[in-house]
Amino acid sequence: MWPATSGDGGFGGAVGGGGFLNTSGSTPNAAEKKKPEKWTNVVPINIAQIHLLSESEENVKVGSQTAKIVTFVALVQSVDVQTTKVTYVVSDFTAPPIEVHAWIGENDDPEKCCPVRVNEYCRTTGVVRSAKGGKRHVMAFNIRPLRELGELTQHIAEVMHTSMAIRIKDKESAESACVLASAGMDCSEAAASSLKLTGPQQLVRHAIGSCKDEVGISVSELCNTLKSLTRQSIRDALIFLSNEGHIYTTIDEDHYKSIDCV
Repeated sequence: MWPATSGDGGFGGAVGGGGFLNTSGSTPNAAEKKKPEKWTNVVPINIAQIHLLSESEENVKVGSQTAKIVTFVALVQSVDVQTTKVTYVVSDFTAPPIEVHAWIGENDDPEKCCPVRVNEYCRTTGVVRSAKGGKRHVMAFNIRPLRELGELTQHIAEVMHTSMAIRIKDKESAESACVLASAGMDCSEAAASSLKLTGPQQLVRHAIGSCKDEVGISVSELCNTLKSLTRQSIRDALIFLSNEGHIYTTIDEDHYKSIDCV
């Protein structure tokens, strides 16, 4: 479904760059074949998408797609070199900073295993992990300084392109679901199901889509309408739906309207 190329950088680049790609470089052995879904693609994201994960979620999701391996560009705020690993604290200013862990091999010199320095922009490629207490960090497969500052703007474009491409695909799937919806499920329910939204996200999306007011529906109105949900769960659903392009703000940050009403 997603193009695989061997070049570096760009949408569909290699591990050092952004975009979707197939990360398998050789024929897997018998042991690897048992877990074909473990590493499938590299997805450009921002750090905010990691912080939006719920406690039960293991991987970042972009629309209906699961990002098992992620890549992002961020500024290094601190570096802690230890015997077995290097811990970086990085920020892309979309959310609070996050730790990136890079393990050091037995024969490697810790002082030489730190390719980036404080106040440098770097590209990190790895997987999201959870420590005790639910704190998220990224286990890096590769971390390197940017070759040029243009990589930063390129990455931002890749994140937007990925989100838009998946959103278009999901919308097409939702429209197909409406056509094939059973008599017991209306189009909005079928669409939400095909987008793989959580229960609260489906309820919030449906409530916003049902509002015909030109300025949209306010957060207070959503709380009054969806009494089964807490205000925080509604806020979380609004952030997710807004980031995924399903809804947008109108007259202020507290009024939302569905993109389907445009």
